[in-house]
Amino acid sequence: MGTPMARRIARAGHSLTVWNRALARTQALVAEPAISAAATPAEAAAQADVVITMLADPVAVLSVAEQALAAMAPGTLLLEMSTVDPATIHSLAARAAQRGIELVDAPVSGSRRPAEEGTLLILAAGERAGVERVRPLLETMGEVHYVGPSGSGAAMKLVLNGLGAHMLTGFTSMLVLGKRLGLAPERILEVVQSGAFSSPQFTTKGSKILARDFSPDFRMALFLKDQELVLKTAESLGMPLPVLESIRVQIAAAVTAGWGELDLSALIQQFE
Repeated sequence: MGTPMARRIARAGHSLTVWNRALARTQALVAEPAISAAATPAEAAAQADVVITMLADPVAVLSVAEQALAAMAPGTLLLEMSTVDPATIHSLAARAAQRGIELVDAPVSGSRRPAEEGTLLILAAGERAGVERVRPLLETMGEVHYVGPSGSGAAMKLVLNGLGAHMLTGFTSMLVLGKRLGLAPERILEVVQSGAFSSPQFTTKGSKILARDFSPDFRMALFLKDQELVLKTAESLGMPLPVLESIRVQIAAAVTAGWGELDLSALIQQFE
């Protein structure tokens, strides 16, 4: 996700220094005229007006951001775009504030193709002035929605992720049920998309399922991580989510079966 997002920022006319834990992943980017690579997060952040983090999980975010914050000048801004929980954002915002650095959390909804096309849904949160400061950067990557004070972006992303898991699990399991009842999957998709239960997700994932193309737009292992974040956050609020817990079990079984690096649409194989 970070690679196409970085490419869109650079192609909009911004100078960009990139760093990735897997150095090879920066090679495709440094061919761009406005992009250079750094050896460490601190080196990448040292001369930046805005530092953007797009990482896999809260542990990675806190580790990398801490290194970046140490090199950032007061008055600069940290734009955190990963999928993490609100508690991680609140912790990171406090660390940033101690150094005179503002944090905007702006996680994205979408996968690789929307990232390439600049059509991500961006859930921006924090002080409005800070969000407006980085809006030109955000708009190179997608459609910006201001969702509230710091941590609200992470909260909204958890809501979307939990809802999406319910939808995908229902869709894939019902495709399998329909097939066992003698219905053609193509006809099931056609009818679903013609009525009240239609969804863009079903079009995108349905097409991959019909083609048996499970090349990853968004990996199953990250899909599992996202649901575990939702469940952990809900538990901290004393709110049980028994349906999502059952869904998590199915996703975890799919990862255990060896499908963690496949697209999340490969969940259908769990029901098959």
